[in-house]
Amino acid sequence: MATQLEIVNKVLRRLRESVVSSVAASDYAALIATFVNDAKEDLEDVWFWTVNETEIDTTILADGTRTYDLTATTDRSFLVRNINDQEPMAYDVTSNEQQQLYDMPLKELRRWRNTYPGTVPTVERPCYFSIVPDADGRGYTLELMQGSSTARTWRTYWYAPQAELAVDGTDDDTVVLLPERPIYLQTLFYAMNERGEEMGEPGSILERKAHAAAAAAMELDMQVHKKSDEKDMTNLEYLRSDMAGL
Repeated sequence: MATQLEIVNKVLRRLRESVVSSVAASDYAALIATFVNDAKEDLEDVWFWTVNETEIDTTILADGTRTYDLTATTDRSFLVRNINDQEPMAYDVTSNEQQQLYDMPLKELRRWRNTYPGTVPTVERPCYFSIVPDADGRGYTLELMQGSSTARTWRTYWYAPQAELAVDGTDDDTVVLLPERPIYLQTLFYAMNERGEEMGEPGSILERKAHAAAAAAMELDMQVHKKSDEKDMTNLEYLRSDMAGL
């Protein structure tokens, strides 16, 4: 893994440009840093990289509260599902009371609440929830079907891509979590394509190199972390074709 600045300078050297002490040192360096973000997001969207998987613990209050902000999520995060049965990787991990949790469509949750005969009760061990976009659309909220009458700890697992890196110099030393080589090659491809006629290497060759580097990194992540069936981890995968984002 390399920092944002290291990747930017590697690309600048390949373009026969002077390296910089910060991506904010010139408009061109900032442009290359923008291409790094583009390459990073392309790669994040075509595979479930282990480094981007995270767990979020939520303290469920004993006062019946049903809505909890998942502050660690962004609009590019999604809840991970078990490979075999597609159940959410969501668990009540309260000490000595562990259990599987189940998600449901938000419309179904609201239908249940709105047609419940009387006041929706709180229960000792709630287990049904929906994932709801935040009001600003930049993350997600956990909405319980029923509030809890006891303090609980819920743990959910997410695919949460790294946040976009700032191009004002504040993220110079931030490590890009995904493998360096495909990020570098895809960034270089974008930079050379932006130059148009100045391209010193045919774009199609560089693009093939970037594809090959991405495929090799994906294979390594798959084998090292035993993720051969990961394509079935979430229904979102069916919306993607192989390497569609690159």
